[in-house]
Amino acid sequence: MANVADIIIFGGQSNMEGQTEVLSECEVVEGAFEYKLIGDSLVPLKNPVGEDIRYDGLKGEPFMQDTDAGKWLADHVLGSACYGHTNMVPSFCRAYIKGRQTDVIAVHAAKGSTVIKNWLPDSDGYRALVTKAAAAIEKAKKQYEIGHIYFVWLHGESDAVFANSRENYKDSLRVLMGGLAAELGVEKFGIIRVGAFANDERDFEIIDAQDEICEEDERFLMLCREALTFNKMPEMMNPYVDGHYSARGLEELGRIAGGALGGFGRVC
Repeated sequence: MANVADIIIFGGQSNMEGQTEVLSECEVVEGAFEYKLIGDSLVPLKNPVGEDIRYDGLKGEPFMQDTDAGKWLADHVLGSACYGHTNMVPSFCRAYIKGRQTDVIAVHAAKGSTVIKNWLPDSDGYRALVTKAAAAIEKAKKQYEIGHIYFVWLHGESDAVFANSRENYKDSLRVLMGGLAAELGVEKFGIIRVGAFANDERDFEIIDAQDEICEEDERFLMLCREALTFNKMPEMMNPYVDGHYSARGLEELGRIAGGALGGFGRVC
């Protein structure tokens, strides 16, 4: 029998893209590979994670200290970890593999400063995400028997800033999951619950939406609720960019969430 691999797709905005203060570690995650759409390749998973892809489908430029943010956002549909620093995907996959004992193909498809409508079917973000994930699945099938296909979401800060409502955000999550299930075969939609960003009641419209959908719809799994707690812990926050987690913070969020998803299929 062929080796088995699970596909995990990571989506969201800047905290999922990765906007930390340092490259804290870059050890290869044993048993895990990252799919790169440009070049159609599987590479050993390690920090930094992701790839910069323009709206025209060409290879883009990484977001660095001297990057013009407005121009970068206008040009790119997907982004790698900013400054080449730490992202949560490696720590997530380490914890997942420990719980599941299977190989993992990680697909990173995130971009900062996005609202949820930028990821819904017929949007450029959705099409880029699906194109990359579908190519990863086809690539993986040449080497593995595919086990599970999961989607992991860390997103909602911008929707809080723009005062999106709890019900609208929940409805949008259902639409997104419907598309991912139909086009990619995603079985479960794992949520890393967002922390505070607007720092008022608007945050809780999104936080409550994420809690409620996991209670109401069995397709959604709550993987981690610690982000809000980390907002109050300086060591877990990027000291240079407000509202963003430090390398330590993202690694810990990834460890908790990856362990939760890794344990899900094994015990349920």
